[in-house]
Amino acid sequence: MAMHKTLTDNFLTCSICMDVFDDPCTLVCYHTFCRKCVVSYTETRPEAISAKSLLCPFCRKMTKVANSNRPVEEWAQEVKPSFLIQGLLDSFASCSQGTNNCNLCDDDGEATLATSWCSDCDVSLCGGCLKAHVRNPASRHHDVSDLSRDVKVKKRRKPMCKEHPDQSMQFYCKDCEKLQCQSCCILYHRKCESIVSLESVLPEMQNTLQSLKQKLDSDLATSNTRLAKKEAQCTEINENKSSLQSQVRSAAQTAIDLIKKKERQLLEQIDDVTGKQIGQLKWDMKREEMARQMIRQHSELLGRALESESDMDICEMYLWSKSEEAATVCVPESAMEDVSGGKACFIHDRHLMCGKLNDLHLGVIDIIVQDVFDSPSTAVLYDTVDIQAEDDEKKPIALEVAVFVVDNTDTIVVTDDGNQCVKSFYERNKKSCQSKLGVQSAPRRIAKLNNNKMAVTLPDTKKIIIVEVKPELVLQSSISTSKGYCSLTSLTPTTLAAGFVFPPCVDILDMAGNVLRTLDPVTDGERLVSNPWFLSTTRQGNILVSCGEYGAGSVLCLTPHGDVVFRYQPTQTWNFLHGITETNTGHILVIDENAKCVIQLSAFGTFVREVLTSRDGITSPYSLCLCESQHLYVTNGHCVKIYRFARNT
Repeated sequence: MAMHKTLTDNFLTCSICMDVFDDPCTLVCYHTFCRKCVVSYTETRPEAISAKSLLCPFCRKMTKVANSNRPVEEWAQEVKPSFLIQGLLDSFASCSQGTNNCNLCDDDGEATLATSWCSDCDVSLCGGCLKAHVRNPASRHHDVSDLSRDVKVKKRRKPMCKEHPDQSMQFYCKDCEKLQCQSCCILYHRKCESIVSLESVLPEMQNTLQSLKQKLDSDLATSNTRLAKKEAQCTEINENKSSLQSQVRSAAQTAIDLIKKKERQLLEQIDDVTGKQIGQLKWDMKREEMARQMIRQHSELLGRALESESDMDICEMYLWSKSEEAATVCVPESAMEDVSGGKACFIHDRHLMCGKLNDLHLGVIDIIVQDVFDSPSTAVLYDTVDIQAEDDEKKPIALEVAVFVVDNTDTIVVTDDGNQCVKSFYERNKKSCQSKLGVQSAPRRIAKLNNNKMAVTLPDTKKIIIVEVKPELVLQSSISTSKGYCSLTSLTPTTLAAGFVFPPCVDILDMAGNVLRTLDPVTDGERLVSNPWFLSTTRQGNILVSCGEYGAGSVLCLTPHGDVVFRYQPTQTWNFLHGITETNTGHILVIDENAKCVIQLSAFGTFVREVLTSRDGITSPYSLCLCESQHLYVTNGHCVKIYRFARNT
């Protein structure tokens, strides 16, 4: 009874009439009221009447009425009943005060305590009525539960028709998906083709609900598994955090120990240099003192000779002053001048020292992301970046895309052939920003030199420009070349690989634009490099060449010395290969523009699968870029599409 009272007071009471729900209905905001109460409240709100909607007194949200031509008092009939709340009401009905008496005795005007419940007849029975109920052949096999013990009573609620209260809704219209009584079927569903008894469709409904419940249980289990996995990942990250902090402190302590070692060396050197200087000075001071005493003695002798006015003494002293002995009585030579002139000093350059400390490389913090391309995965369109700028004179055409991480923010850089410029797109203070760098001729390919610097080819003017990404684009320098290279990739910090279309070849250049060597492999009299539109560098330092020969493209993997690692030739007779890149585990992604897809090759140049197709939204793919977070950027005409990949489980 306490539980019944708690549920009734807190969950089964209408907040409008403050009584137990009578025919509860739940609005779109999931607030539940009695049907008559929500109708009465709506009738007092002109804004709800004009909006043809039921108004929730709690959140003011409108529940749209499909058939608003009907009277307002009938609007609530269109809202689906709240089976959950009605089920709770029915479950506790037998425990309420009004249902403790026998229903049959109540009909005769007698108040007799009920001891049993017949779920088939939906009535409570006293002991006498139960005996008559059991003797009746029509009801002797009904499901009867004992109310005298604390048992769970199964009740079967017979839905009664609102329009015909004396009739139960025994039929189900599949066309209208509604329960109906016999009179409603005759009056309103004469044109419906599929009206069946409720009993006949209950098993199907139960199976459907059972399947739905199984699916929900499965989804819940999957969600619990994912949640547990993420909790485990949080624990692992916290544990890894302590390890990383310890490693950083160890690296910093190593640098501090090295600085302290150099400090000790310099202090010892100072002690050694100054000790030698002081020792030399003390020795000179001792010699100086001895010379002073000798000079003082001879000065006194000369003074006494002059005071005595003795001709003999004066003559002797004069003869002594002319002797070699007198010449030695003087201040001795010393290293004092040298020592004072060679004073030890500490020569330093604070600006250089601070610069070196700023450049001190203790290590980097990075997230190791597993390559999603090493197993089947599904592409999901993550974002689309429109590369149109306000001051563009023509429709933009993206020929190349690259991604730089500047100030912990992804910066997308594209070459725009239509407007003869290079553009960058990034976010600053949660606002989308862009930068535009005009160039002398149409830019083609981008080669990343480091985290914020790139080289861009200008084939029409035979130049390669060096651009800094801040993320605003800043032109740093220009390199003149002997050929108008269309494709470019960085091999080492001091060398580039550049592709030339006619005659087709791949040149190795230094950073001044000089050709170090030319790669033009030939097999069985066939030149393998043809139309090298795109180049990329593998982790092993090899060169991937996307030969975009129209209708018969191929992919080459060359060493920097021109040896062929592999060659991939598509099986289809008509293809046009363009953008190319390598994944973390050595897989290769290349665009087939004619087939409108991105294909995946193994590290050995064999076909694996199609990663993206036109079904994924790419209509004119040309170039691509794979960032550190495993997001794939694909140029698609005047925009860049960004895809992320989820592993198939």
